[in-house]
Amino acid sequence: MPSLLNKIRQKWFRTSGKIERCHEAIAFAEAGETEHARCIMDEQKKGQASKKLLVMGRESVFSQEIIDYAIEMAQRMSYDILALNTAPLSCDTFKMLHFSTRVCDNFKRQSEENAAKFKKAARENNISLEHVVLFEESEAALKSIVRKNKDIAFVISETIEDRPESKAATGNQLQPNLYVYAMV
Repeated sequence: MPSLLNKIRQKWFRTSGKIERCHEAIAFAEAGETEHARCIMDEQKKGQASKKLLVMGRESVFSQEIIDYAIEMAQRMSYDILALNTAPLSCDTFKMLHFSTRVCDNFKRQSEENAAKFKKAARENNISLEHVVLFEESEAALKSIVRKNKDIAFVISETIEDRPESKAATGNQLQPNLYVYAMV
């Protein structure tokens, strides 16, 4: 329990310090010292790690809908993007078979090819994008990525609903649904 209170206290002091710096910048801006106000805010931004959106593709694919949504959200919130492809298999599982490395290499190659369009869109919009391929179930991959990257603010993923009413509404095509989760 004491460690939880210490964490809360530390967050409180960091937040109150940020608020004080913002008030200071506002005061300088109101006094006509916009350049100094901008310097104060730039200093504060430098001290912070860039927040990221974790975008989880469906296996080796990122749909155009998830690319468009992630790019728009990253622009609006000034976030970087961490794009993740997962395969629910382990390369270790296939070591006994002679084609094991080909399966893993093909998945990586296909994921990179499919992520190229996402990377291009991010580059055109001046958004930093890092692409990662993991050979784990989606949930396990999500947990390991979040453990390694404490700066993930949101997770965007998609699923395809395979319900008859979805198919009828779109002319027998499956309708993608995007899900956005806040990381607390």
